[in-house]
Amino acid sequence: MVKKDFDLLKRTYPISQFDRYCDGYKYILENTTPRERRANNIRKNSLQRVIKGGEKYIYQVAKEEGDFKIMCLCFSNYAIIRKHIFGIEDE
Repeated sequence: MVKKDFDLLKRTYPISQFDRYCDGYKYILENTTPRERRANNIRKNSLQRVIKGGEKYIYQVAKEEGDFKIMCLCFSNYAIIRKHIFGIEDE
């Protein structure tokens, strides 16, 4: 669900300089139930937890309910978020 007071300020696609935690991992776990994950064949142990150094990723900054939020997302977790949380199908 998209928050009503949400404004995406910037999205870029840099290459990671070092290993970093993927915020999409936590986002998926917090926004889906175990039952929903099973129904969509999303296994917790198959989600990517770490963006490796040298890997391209999604960096985005948004303002949500007056607070700045920053997320670093690997492409595989971002695809799951788009499809199974927001219901957006890629062409």
